[in-house]
Amino acid sequence: MERIQQRIFLSRNSLNSIEFEHEVLRIPLRAGEETSFEMFVINHGEPTHVHFSLSEEIKDKVMVLQDKVYVIDKEKVAAIVKLPKSYAGAVAELGAGEIFISTGYGATKKSFSLDIVEVEAEEERIAGERIEGKLEEKVIEKREVTVSPERLALLRRLEVSTVALALLLFFVFAVFTFPVHSFIFALIASMIFIFIVLYNL
Repeated sequence: MERIQQRIFLSRNSLNSIEFEHEVLRIPLRAGEETSFEMFVINHGEPTHVHFSLSEEIKDKVMVLQDKVYVIDKEKVAAIVKLPKSYAGAVAELGAGEIFISTGYGATKKSFSLDIVEVEAEEERIAGERIEGKLEEKVIEKREVTVSPERLALLRRLEVSTVALALLLFFVFAVFTFPVHSFIFALIASMIFIFIVLYNL
C-alpha cells in the first residue's frame, strides 16, 4: 500500500507562513484496524518550535507521536490512526477533522483536514465510478448514425444535381471562352439544364 504523507512548509512564502502539500489528507482504513502516516516539516526560515494539536472530531482516532518538535531544517513526525470497530459503516457521518500546526509559541496557526475513509465504502465508490465509466463507453460505442431511405435518396439526388450543375457551369463558361464552338457548348449546357430540372421534379 502506498505510504501516506503530508509535507508542511514553514516560512516558504513569507516569514512564519505555514503551507500544506495537501489541504485534505485522506486516510483509507478498515474498522477495527490502524495505520500510520508521516508529516514532513520543511523549514525555510529561522529554527522554530512546532506544535501539533487535533480537533475534537479526530482526538479519539488519531495520535501524533511527537506533538512538539524543534525544527531547524527538516523533521519527520509520525501519526497513528485507529478506527474502532464501533465506527463500522458510520465513518461517513463523522466528517473530516483538523490537524492544527502552530509555530513560534502560537504566533502562527494553521490546519489541514484529515478525512478517515472506511475502506469498504471507498472501494465501493471506486468500483461504482469504474462501472459508470464502462457504461458510458458502451453507450458511446452503440451510438451509430442511421440514415433513413428517404434521406439517403435525397442525398444521392443532391449529389447527382451538384455534379450536373458543375458541368452546366463549365459549358456556360465554354460558350463565352470558345466562340467558335459556342453553339455546341450552348446546346450541351441547355440539355444539362433540362436534365437538372426534370431530375429534381
